[in-house]
Amino acid sequence: MNFLENLLFTYNIILTIFFTIALTGYYIVYMKSKRRGFLFLSLLFFLMIIDNSIIYISEFSSSFGSLYETSDILYIVIDLIYFGIIVTIRLIISHLFQDPFTTREKQLCIVVPIILLILSIVAPFQVSELLIYLSFYATLSYLALRLYRHMNCNTEEFSERRSKAYSVFLFVSILLSFLGIVESGFYFMSYLSDPYLSSSPLSLEYRSVAFDIIKLLIFVIGIKNLYNCFENLFDQKDVSDKSTDEKLNEFCIKYSLTSRQREIIELIIEGYSNKEISTSLHITEGTVKTHIYNIFKKTDISSRNQIMKKIMQD
Repeated sequence: MNFLENLLFTYNIILTIFFTIALTGYYIVYMKSKRRGFLFLSLLFFLMIIDNSIIYISEFSSSFGSLYETSDILYIVIDLIYFGIIVTIRLIISHLFQDPFTTREKQLCIVVPIILLILSIVAPFQVSELLIYLSFYATLSYLALRLYRHMNCNTEEFSERRSKAYSVFLFVSILLSFLGIVESGFYFMSYLSDPYLSSSPLSLEYRSVAFDIIKLLIFVIGIKNLYNCFENLFDQKDVSDKSTDEKLNEFCIKYSLTSRQREIIELIIEGYSNKEISTSLHITEGTVKTHIYNIFKKTDISSRNQIMKKIMQD
């Protein structure tokens, strides 16, 4: 194997290990908390493992590479993987911000995959591949913008530093999506000028560099959030050993928190969103946001994740 082959082989193995760690970690958190958002995150990393495995086999198997360009079934599988990634990310947004699918989104979830599946069968593989990537990157940009809008509307749930990190991630994702569209167009034009562009078993034509970088960014953000989730789980266990009510009572007395604010803190610790808190306590979401702002101001914290730590420290 030459240097490029060794590099790609090592990269694929490491990437698969990373995604497997994230998948396993989020599934453990899901089993502990029973919150669907963590199950959706596990599914997202599972789909990325499948995608990376197909690319890996395509790069190192000449026979599979030929199948990649001639098999309708394989293109249907690829369609389903990208469709699954998009839907899973949308489900995560829906769960985090209580933002259900719109009617237009539901319609597009039915119409667009059907059109792409038909084209993958009747159109040349270069055309169907180009349309798959164009649709995929355009939708990723849309989801990134939707997530950014929600973050701006829920600033009390994110510390300033964390909000900036996510904003940079979303901006880079949109930029990479645009570069992915350009990359797909470049390969399509290359195919038109030379249908036999790649004659070697190992080729980067099966790999989207832009999407690879996006996957790495998702892993970095995901593993950081996973660390916080595990930390919160252990913190909750520690608090239960030392009487949650007692610690929370002392915390509320120290910072002059009201009984309503105490109820909200209990629900935050259990992982409730603002919408879920408002439903549980029969108050408006705006009132919940006001209470959370006052709690943060009184206790000198800037994010939900710091509440449990503050209770333990005090």
